[in-house]
Parts: sequence; structure tokens; C-alpha cells
Amino acid sequence: MKPAAKSALYPAHQPASGLIFFFLACLLGACTRSEWRELPVSDGGFSILMRGDPHYQRQQLNTRAGKMFAHLYSSDRRDSYFAVGYADYPLALVVGTAPEQLFSGVRQTWVQRIDGKLSASDDTIKLAGKYAGTEFQAAGKINGVDAFVHARLYLVDQRLYQVISMGRKDEVSQGVVNRFLNSFRLIPQSDVGTLTLEPSSR
Repeated sequence: MKPAAKSALYPAHQPASGLIFFFLACLLGACTRSEWRELPVSDGGFSILMRGDPHYQRQQLNTRAGKMFAHLYSSDRRDSYFAVGYADYPLALVVGTAPEQLFSGVRQTWVQRIDGKLSASDDTIKLAGKYAGTEFQAAGKINGVDAFVHARLYLVDQRLYQVISMGRKDEVSQGVVNRFLNSFRLIPQSDVGTLTLEPSSR
């Protein structure tokens, strides 16, 4: 840069304190835009803070009560994995089945993902103050490295939500995990892909 151009920005008799402060602020992170942002999914009726651009998967599952589709939004990195998913269970599978029983199978699947053991569980949590939920933590290993799972599951009518954090132990702060889990909330659902059952007039 030519000297003349520099003096045009800030004359020699004035300190470039404003410019210095700007660069210091950038170094301290003030200019860094967080990669975490809100992900509203109207078809799924929820919103959550998600890292980066999540990968979406849709999978058909065959159960003894019929077909259902599982939806998963995930962010996978070397040291951590964050995901939120949901599936609408067949009515026959939900009626007469305690939420804890539905949670149990899903929880065990995630614990097995890290070849781990359950270290904490709380079946008293509620979503929006009324929907049954459970929170659990597990410790294990992924490819020989110490790992963890910290997750919450909720049952809203026939829909089961999964909010999952998983990663290498001591490489993901508990604050980041808590922020992710606590950001999950219900939002108005779009009518796309939904079915309203009306009582028969006969």
C-alpha cells in the first residue's frame, strides 16, 4: 500500500486507535459469526439451534404396527455429533404403551452406538410443561477413544422426538451441549404431511 493511501485513512498526527481496536475485536472473536443458528422445521413442528448446515435423512421403518418414517437432521464433525430427529409412531404402537417403554428402546440404541453404559437418567422432565420426556447420559468409546452421549427424548401425541449430542470426552464443552439441548422447542406445524382424523358420522 502506498504511504499516501495510508495517510488518507488516518493522518499522521492522529493515532489509529479506532482501527487498532477494530482488529483487536476481531482477534477476540467479535468479528466471528457463530455457526450455530436456529433451524425451524415446520413439517416436524419444532425449532432448535443447529451447527452449520445440517444433513437431512429420511428413512422408512417397518414395525409390527405398520410403516413409519424417521426424519433426522444432523451435524457430524471429527470430535462431535449433534442431531435432532422425529418419527410419527403408528397409533396402535402408542396406545396402551407407557412413554418410558418407548424411550427405553431408543435410549439403548444410542448407548450401544458408543459401546457404553448408562451413567445418568431422568424420566421426570417435561416438554412445554406437559409432554413426557427423558434425559440420559452415557459413557463409552468410539474407535477406542473415550466418548459420551447426552440426549433428551420427548413423546408428543404419536410423535417421538430425539435430541442427541455425542462426541469425544473432554473435547466438547458441557455448555455447548446444554445450549443445544435447551434450545429445542415446539412450533406450529404445517399441514404438509399431516392427517386429521374426524369422528365417524355413522
